[in-house]
Amino acid sequence: MKKLSLEMLRLSTDEVLERSQMKKITGGYGGGVGCLDMKCGSKHPGNVCCAQTSCSDLTSGFCKLN
Repeated sequence: MKKLSLEMLRLSTDEVLERSQMKKITGGYGGGVGCLDMKCGSKHPGNVCCAQTSCSDLTSGFCKLN
């Protein structure tokens, strides 16, 4: 497997995640268990639900499957 050089991608600064943003990445493809355990909503503005999930007041501010 070849090593990927980020310099070769020529990304702009707004296309690269900062270290603090990368720390918030959880779960994975398809809305795993970590996604459903994540708090969201106005009390947790920095948290974004994973793909195929959304924030719901019906689940007391936890992400739920769509």
